[in-house]
Amino acid sequence: MKEEKSPATKNLNKKGPNSDETEEVDVGFDDNVPMNNGSSSKTLNAKEGEPASIPEEWKGKSEAEISLLLELQQLKKKLETSEKEWFDKYARLQAEFENFRRRSLKEKDDYIKYASSQLILKLLNTLDNFEIMLKNLERKLPTNEFKGLQMIYKELYCVLEKEGLTQIKAKGEKFDPFVHEILTMDYTNSCPEDTILEEFQKGYKLKDQVLRTSKVKIAKSKKKEPEKIDSNPKEEEHKTD
Repeated sequence: MKEEKSPATKNLNKKGPNSDETEEVDVGFDDNVPMNNGSSSKTLNAKEGEPASIPEEWKGKSEAEISLLLELQQLKKKLETSEKEWFDKYARLQAEFENFRRRSLKEKDDYIKYASSQLILKLLNTLDNFEIMLKNLERKLPTNEFKGLQMIYKELYCVLEKEGLTQIKAKGEKFDPFVHEILTMDYTNSCPEDTILEEFQKGYKLKDQVLRTSKVKIAKSKKKEPEKIDSNPKEEEHKTD
């Protein structure tokens, strides 16, 4: 019987100089190194004894080559998944940065827009006192001196108007809780309910922001008293007789 050769050896039909025996050469396969890992073999064999379906371009390749191609395919899928995850993270970070940039610009614009609000708020009391003084001195000062004070008051008010200060309308208007503040109420039916009857302190806006609310008195509907009904009409008749 002929001795079976190991798969790790190969017969080379090369004769020696003085002998007809063939020489056995080791082709370098290591029995300890597996041809493919467990996952690849499972992919190759869908069922025991049946080869798994493989792409057309892989047909004719050895099992080791197919195993390597499968590993490359898995690595490619992992790389694509990782690439998508990193792209999503990058997109989220970019959106967050854009939102942060817009908020920062808006805060900066608001700061510039209302930077003078605190100073103007402090000047409103001076403006009120100036107006009260003009009312008290209108009949006491000579005409020229009074007009001079009026010009100073108007000049001060014009400067504040250029900064965006506007007066809130009050008397005769309907009460608005966002710009008016109730100090007193008058129960009357002479005008619609919630109509502002009197303004105690002027209110102002700086651009679109309420700087100070108007202090007002508003009208409330007066309830009608029920009519008295005579409970003893007969007694009244006897009294008249």
